[in-house]
Amino acid sequence: MRFLLDLAWRDLRRGSRSLWVFCACLVLGVTLVAATGSLYRLTSFGLLQDTRQLMGGDLEVDANAPLPGPVLAWMRANGKVSLATEVYTMLGGKNGHFLRARLQAMDDRYPLYGNLELDPAARLAEVTALRNGRWGIAIDPVLGLRLGIGVGDRVAIGGLDTEVRALIRQQPDRPLSADWRGPPVLLSATALDASGLIQPGSRVDYEYRVATAGSAAAWRDRFYAQFPKASWEVRTFEDRSQRLAERLGQVASGLMIIAFSTLFIGGLGVFNSIRSYLQGKLKTIATLRSLGLRNRRLAVLYLLQVGMLAGASSLAGCLAGSLLALAGGAVIAGMVPIVTSPGNLLLPNLLALAFGLLTAFTFALPAIGRALAVSPAALFRQLDGERLQAPLSWRLAALGGSLLIALLVLLAMPDALFGAGFIAVVCALLLLLEGVVRALRYAAGRLDRRSTGGQGFALRLALANLHRAGNPLRSALLSLGSALTLLVVCTLVVAALLRAIDTTIPAQSPALVLYDVGSSQLPAVRKAVTDSSAAARLQIAPLVNARITAINGQPVESRLAATGEGRSRAERADYKLSYPSGNIDNLTLVSGAWNGATGDASLPLAMEDHEVGHLGLKLGDRLRFGIQSAPVDTRIVAIYSQKGLQTRFWFEGILPKGSLDQFIHRYVGAAYMSPGAALDAQRRIAGVAPNVITVRTERLLEIAHSLLGQAAAGLLVVAAVSLLASLLVLISVMAAGRSRQVYDATVLCTLGARMSVIRRSLRLEYLLLALITSLFAIALGSAIALPLLHFRLKLPAADLVWLGAITALGVSTLALGLGAHYLLRRLRPRPAVLLRGAG
Repeated sequence: MRFLLDLAWRDLRRGSRSLWVFCACLVLGVTLVAATGSLYRLTSFGLLQDTRQLMGGDLEVDANAPLPGPVLAWMRANGKVSLATEVYTMLGGKNGHFLRARLQAMDDRYPLYGNLELDPAARLAEVTALRNGRWGIAIDPVLGLRLGIGVGDRVAIGGLDTEVRALIRQQPDRPLSADWRGPPVLLSATALDASGLIQPGSRVDYEYRVATAGSAAAWRDRFYAQFPKASWEVRTFEDRSQRLAERLGQVASGLMIIAFSTLFIGGLGVFNSIRSYLQGKLKTIATLRSLGLRNRRLAVLYLLQVGMLAGASSLAGCLAGSLLALAGGAVIAGMVPIVTSPGNLLLPNLLALAFGLLTAFTFALPAIGRALAVSPAALFRQLDGERLQAPLSWRLAALGGSLLIALLVLLAMPDALFGAGFIAVVCALLLLLEGVVRALRYAAGRLDRRSTGGQGFALRLALANLHRAGNPLRSALLSLGSALTLLVVCTLVVAALLRAIDTTIPAQSPALVLYDVGSSQLPAVRKAVTDSSAAARLQIAPLVNARITAINGQPVESRLAATGEGRSRAERADYKLSYPSGNIDNLTLVSGAWNGATGDASLPLAMEDHEVGHLGLKLGDRLRFGIQSAPVDTRIVAIYSQKGLQTRFWFEGILPKGSLDQFIHRYVGAAYMSPGAALDAQRRIAGVAPNVITVRTERLLEIAHSLLGQAAAGLLVVAAVSLLASLLVLISVMAAGRSRQVYDATVLCTLGARMSVIRRSLRLEYLLLALITSLFAIALGSAIALPLLHFRLKLPAADLVWLGAITALGVSTLALGLGAHYLLRRLRPRPAVLLRGAG
């Protein structure tokens, strides 16, 4: 064994330059696996190690009004209680901009878990106290940066003139969505009451955080048993941890699928690189076998070499992946708690190392078995003409390795469903590919037999190369075709989103969107809009929050699944109901009729198609809503859809006008005017109704362009990495097939064929490969992107397929054209060598 180990090492040192593609493919794939796994581990551990701190307590009781005295007394007798009162408002800055902010009034017990860090350091009660006739506030640095305000500046909050006295450097329960849903502003409860923002109908969240020494779930059960008719939602930190883990797992699984795809494509490069390397060793292998060296020892020799290279490459990939994960963690550390302990990186890197080694051996086994199939008699023939096939035992060993990789994928995926789906897609893709390859070979063979004469000879050679055994068609389709498919998908999605933002949205969206307009504020808001622009058009619609309590007479909890999507739907208390109101949200009827009859005393309900699908409903189903503790019976008479990027309020249900009047306390609105008038209207509304949230479409478009730019960059990086792996595979394919092509060209030259014809046939072969690969990618990429855009984003994109086609054709032609150029420069037939070998 020591002799073989020494021989393997010396052989690698002397002739391993041709294996750089092997190393590059493996490093690239392992790097992505290690990076995604490590970043997921760092993020999930940071978020989930103490969800009590993120939530603010062991439990949270959410209410729309202060809890009654007896309820609060029971809670305090059974735990430590802290109240956080939250209201959204608009804040104006020195730069003239207005932004949505989350006002948070905390009591003296805040925070129950973690520490609040202010800059300059001080107690929250001191910062928010009334001093010199002015209340103090602490603001989020993001808000201060966007509004151009800092410590010492004055800010109007409702009817109060407040002073910024501190910046929030660390808030244990800061929402992850705070940066875009409203950065926090901390103030005292007395100041919030004095601001005038809390009025009848105002949307105020009273969050009672509870710390208990016992089980959070048991506390919740006792609470519901004590108050069986309570409508308040009680969530435990374990609930939040589970939901957070599910979301993180889904995101991480999507990223890991990309990493595994790249590793799978890289595995093809491993196979071709090893095959090319061993192709140059065939004479040595045949010589050793003729001298009596058995296949077992030869197999151990080359498996040791694969292990050495795979181990070094995988370790390099793990190191690079860890550095990428740490860099990514540093970028998002300001938004998400990251714990960068060595233990959090160990398991993902061990898994990535295992993936790298398994991938290397699994894809190398058939190539080694094929090389060891050479017979000593081949020494007396031209080795380049040998057609070798891996023995069955080696192919079964590779199959076993594939099964181990599949099992490891299922174990490594945070969401096992994603892992099973990935394996199923890979199997389906391989079957589809095999069918396509067989069909193309058959078609190439038919065309080859029909092509005759002159110019057709070069075409015949090209077609013959496509349908002969060992041709690069399968590898090109699987590697470059997969990368081009991803590139086509990215192109269509980004192009559809850009077109929607640049054309559809500005043409059909209002300049200003209004939320939380109180009933008593309607006249003042209307006047503020018309004073900003005489030509302005304002649409107003009521908004009522409701909760589904029963479906077709059954309690909603028993009708829906106890876990997953059903559970989260059952726990929702914010189904937004409204009136038609001139179709303010641009709804489109899918089925039924807007004014359909119910046949009983229930109210006719039009419901959004996504909600109908999630809840498993259909036309005619009866729903009971709980609205402000009052039951409202409805029957579905219509189903409508909303355009994903154009919708503003996303109503889940539309009821006849007048049916909700007794529950209406707030409205939403849309104002159509010029961008300049919208900015003026925003300032005027902030002056007369500071609690009203206003959002300018122009600002939304800026944010959308920024986010889309980041998403597009991310998609292009993903596509580029996949494309790079595919190009490495193509290089390995060309290297593996170069000796065979030189041999074929030598035979043809010996038989009298001109070199110009051979070169022309090679160009035609690669041109056909580029065309076939592009058509494969266009068809598969469009089949993935178009349904995604239509059903998820509701964006038409069929007319954009030409962009994907240009992208695929351009990239494949460039890649394979460079490959053909590379081969043509090295295509030097030597008929004398062939004739000597034949002699």
